[in-house]
Amino acid sequence: MKNVAKKKKTGRPGNTRAVNQIARNDASFVLMMVCGLVVFMLISSVEFEGSCTVFTASVGDTVLFGNNEDVGDKDATVWFVPATETTYGWVYFGFHDYPVQIGKFPMGGMNDQGLCFDITSVPATIRPLPETIEEALQFIEQYNLSSPTMFNGGVFGERILENCATVEEAIQFVEQYDLLFYGEYQFLFADRTGDSMVLCPSPHGKMEVIRKEGVYQVITNFNVLNPALGQFPCRRHDNAVWMLKKIESEDDLTVEYFTSILKGTHSGGTTYSTIYDPVNGEVYLYNYHNFDWVVVFDLEDELEEGYHSYEVPPLLKKRGQKPPNQLEEPEELLTSSLNLRYAIFTIALILVVVTLLWKRRERGVN
Repeated sequence: MKNVAKKKKTGRPGNTRAVNQIARNDASFVLMMVCGLVVFMLISSVEFEGSCTVFTASVGDTVLFGNNEDVGDKDATVWFVPATETTYGWVYFGFHDYPVQIGKFPMGGMNDQGLCFDITSVPATIRPLPETIEEALQFIEQYNLSSPTMFNGGVFGERILENCATVEEAIQFVEQYDLLFYGEYQFLFADRTGDSMVLCPSPHGKMEVIRKEGVYQVITNFNVLNPALGQFPCRRHDNAVWMLKKIESEDDLTVEYFTSILKGTHSGGTTYSTIYDPVNGEVYLYNYHNFDWVVVFDLEDELEEGYHSYEVPPLLKKRGQKPPNQLEEPEELLTSSLNLRYAIFTIALILVVVTLLWKRRERGVN
């Protein structure tokens, strides 16, 4: 009987398949985690519509007021409204069909006395707007409001600019009204003297005035009286404050420097940006965060032409010019948000590795 040599087994197919399956499972798990991290980083880097930034600063006789209007891919319009026997003339920016489909909603502006305003949205905390016509009419009758448009925060800003020359007068004006239905808005007002105030929904169920103390004031999209409500912490707010703190003299407070703040706080959804100079009656306009091209308005000259408006995109093509003495955006602002995302990515990657090691340890025990 012949001896048949048996082949030496080099491994166990069953074990090999199990190891391969574990490797595939681990690879799939890692791939899913990496994809999730990429999506998270992309989402965290996006500023959503309605993420506006408004700020003002004053030193000596110099006062400036800046705004990034972040409402996405929309074409803005600028209107010039001359004075009447009872109202001041003013300029305002907005859209034909946003955020209201009927009527108007001034997003911000400046009057011929040098009073400026703009609005940011915040989570509604006080009283929701009426949901039906019946509720609106009942509310108007109860609070003796002149018209339903008073529910419109932009029109409320318009009323103040038409009737007030200073922040002090604006405060006296707002004290005449029950403002609870403006609980989803946050206003910033400033005048040519450098006085400014924030009008903000408070935790006590009413709109409160916060006067400026120091050189500057800033609002974005978290409630300044209750930061937990809204987009906080806010990169745009932090960058604006970081740059505004560097203003120590009138030489530091320039249109060029305010433009660099707009650059440091804009997002991909920035529709237009403005700088008001209430002392000299000038308005600087940039479109779609292109800070290499500007239109400068002399408010007095524009108001002398009577009521008129411009569509912003063709206006930039016709009257746009290179801004003089443009400043570079500080490197710290360019890298701050990236550094944060890298830190988040690193922490998340460590968690993935720890999870994988824990899963393998559990398999070893079993």
